[in-house]
Amino acid sequence: MTKIAVLGAGYVTKPAIDYFLDTCGYKVLVTSLKKSEAESLVAGRPGGVALGWSVDQVDVLESIVLEADLVLSMIPPHLHVEVAKACIRHGKNMVTTSYASPEMEALDKQCRERDIILLNEIGEDPGLDNMNTMQMIDQVKAEKGRVASVTSYGAGLPSFACNNNPFGYKFSWSPLGLISAAQSPAAYLKGGVRIEVYARDLFDHHWLVDLDGIGTFETYPNRDAGKYLDCFGLEPDVSLYRGLLRFPGWCNTMKYLAELDLFNTSCIKDFSGMTYAGLIAGVIKADKRSQLKDQVADYLKLSRNSDFIKRFHWLGMLRKEPIGVKKGTHADVLVERMTGKLYYTPSERDMVIIYTELLAEFPGFQEKRVSSLLLEGDPGGDSAMSRSVSLPAAIAAKLIVENKIALKGVQRPTSKAIYRPVLDEMKRFGYLFAVNNYRQKGPTRQLQA
Repeated sequence: MTKIAVLGAGYVTKPAIDYFLDTCGYKVLVTSLKKSEAESLVAGRPGGVALGWSVDQVDVLESIVLEADLVLSMIPPHLHVEVAKACIRHGKNMVTTSYASPEMEALDKQCRERDIILLNEIGEDPGLDNMNTMQMIDQVKAEKGRVASVTSYGAGLPSFACNNNPFGYKFSWSPLGLISAAQSPAAYLKGGVRIEVYARDLFDHHWLVDLDGIGTFETYPNRDAGKYLDCFGLEPDVSLYRGLLRFPGWCNTMKYLAELDLFNTSCIKDFSGMTYAGLIAGVIKADKRSQLKDQVADYLKLSRNSDFIKRFHWLGMLRKEPIGVKKGTHADVLVERMTGKLYYTPSERDMVIIYTELLAEFPGFQEKRVSSLLLEGDPGGDSAMSRSVSLPAAIAAKLIVENKIALKGVQRPTSKAIYRPVLDEMKRFGYLFAVNNYRQKGPTRQLQA
């Protein structure tokens, strides 16, 4: 019987475990820091085993990898490399949904020597977005066209009906992952010119976009789109943008949270006996003789009636009540408040949006091609985000253990050998992209007919 080790039992892991156990009939070992979390996902099913494990238990990791046919790593991204090295030592394949880090890419030669694949970036974003984009690019090339620009958006948001809090956001994935992503630099290409966005400027670099048939959103750059120039096989003078979508107002909110030092993940403090108001007063060096809310507005150079101040007050960061975190960082306090307010009730739906717009040039004309997907979660069941992240990874894992993906080394799913069978099977789960093509007149470079 095929044996899969799933490391991590977080927000988005359940659909992959269900797929392995119920659809594939595999034996599945699920690990978590708390064994009870892994047990809840296994849910007593034959073939499922739960294990309490942390990455510092090196001997246990070696045993897990040795016994598995493939490892699906769903733990925090900075821990993937150690798991990958264990997989190399034992000649086992590995799949992750996280971005391929430089440290991971450096393992490519060792992977090929061991005849294994370390497949990264096969979740929702990155994952479905890039696979859909690559499929569109390959289609244009098959028609002898040239890709002039690619604009890709991804989003995990409350459905329109459930967008009912001042932040326009609810957590369907790791809250600390959100804080980490909010501190990442970004870049994109505009006519071949690289636009760098420093982490400190990320939330100043945003604009509104109208998505046909879906709605209006705020977008800001998502990591370094430039690294996909070669992956997508594009010419160096193209425009290439990968962006995240949020409901309007999000970027300013995040900008001001950062200015209040609430994204700080490095300085650990003892919060015993401290209130939320006391923490913020310390950050801005408040004067006890004035209202804290007004002083926060003045510190941020905002109107005292601004949207952010109202959101901040609603979040509870100005309350004179004990902080719910005894020891940790400012980011831990922010996450504690946000998870306590920005959550889905059992009857609510989230939604995933993947939207790619491509400009293709053909002899004598241009064509704008749009591919879009909007999928909602199941009330009381799996979220759209959990399915969108873990099902592509689970499907790829099945294809690997069945020897239907022959590629080796450190890979992303931008090869037709990976994206085509994964996207084909995702259709069974409702992942059907709507495609529209719009022919345009305009200048094109001289192309062979």
